[in-house]
Amino acid sequence: MRSKSISALFFIILLAGTFPHATSAKRDQFVFRSTYTFENRGETAYNITQADSTLSLFMDNRWQTVTTRNASHGILKETLDEDGNGLAVVDLPSEISAGETMIFSIEYVILSEDMPRPEIDPAEAGGINDIPVRLAGEYTEETESFRRNDDIESLARELAAEETTVLGVVTRLIGWIVANVTYCNFDTPLYPDETLDDLQGDCDDQAILLISLLRSLGIPAFLQVGVVFSESIDSAKSSWEGHLSFKQDGVGWHGWAMVYVPPWGWIPIDLTLAAATEPLEMVLRAPEYESSIVPAYNVSRQAYIGDSRRSREQLIASDLYITISETFIEESTGSSWPTFVYIGVGLAAGAAFVVIIIYLSRRNSSLEEILSN
Repeated sequence: MRSKSISALFFIILLAGTFPHATSAKRDQFVFRSTYTFENRGETAYNITQADSTLSLFMDNRWQTVTTRNASHGILKETLDEDGNGLAVVDLPSEISAGETMIFSIEYVILSEDMPRPEIDPAEAGGINDIPVRLAGEYTEETESFRRNDDIESLARELAAEETTVLGVVTRLIGWIVANVTYCNFDTPLYPDETLDDLQGDCDDQAILLISLLRSLGIPAFLQVGVVFSESIDSAKSSWEGHLSFKQDGVGWHGWAMVYVPPWGWIPIDLTLAAATEPLEMVLRAPEYESSIVPAYNVSRQAYIGDSRRSREQLIASDLYITISETFIEESTGSSWPTFVYIGVGLAAGAAFVVIIIYLSRRNSSLEEILSN
């Protein structure tokens, strides 16, 4: 569900040391192109703001390296947001004349390898007291996106009441969400209480609910968004009253939860994996360990939901129309395309909004703020 793009000097989160250690392996290469088309359908010039010229960088870490090539415009500035995600300000023209169109494009070259899966044995699972104090303080707070109310807190306590380990709590919560929340796409992300009230939501809506439940219990969790390569992805859709269109060919965007589970550290939890039927199986079979899923962006403190909703209102009120195209153009891998299957159209449709909304959420910072950092 939402957007991102540009170069590759990303922040390696301070928690990286608690992930399972990687072993040396041959890296697969994926290349895709992002193209942003800005069309001014108004009768006066549209002034290019920092929102229109700010994009996010992919993260670099021990399992992936992302570089760029063939960018149509240069980069003025790179900085970090409040969650440590890399941002880049693109050197775009200062305005788009009435009736004119401006296009920005860039290609991403991704070298990625499979992450080692931890050998998870429930008999070895740790409890809440085994969570590092530093992580508990950083990743259990209530935020704009991971807010909580009495219903969220009481449900979390009820489900966790008889569990003595973090893994047990996580699987109980997964089981409840899978059994009660129906996959459904929306054009902006939902707050966790909205997902709980309506029992509907897509990939990151369900992940946000899980994260909010876990945080209310003192278990560290955050949202991660990334790109997925699959030949089954081929879609073209529009939203936001026609002001926003997106096209995807061979590449899609997806959101999942990252949860700290002692003693194994941070593990991905994907609530929309159709192939897994039991909660523990969903933990063990999470596809995010595979090289064809590339993390791009972390959400912990920022106003992910509120920013995206304000972006929608601002874009609809303007004469600007945006088309975002993501096209897979090259691969060099030692294996076939991924075979995992997601519920509904989580990659081909809903996940595309991840690309869009993350990108558009940048509309709420000033260019001066970014350039002064």
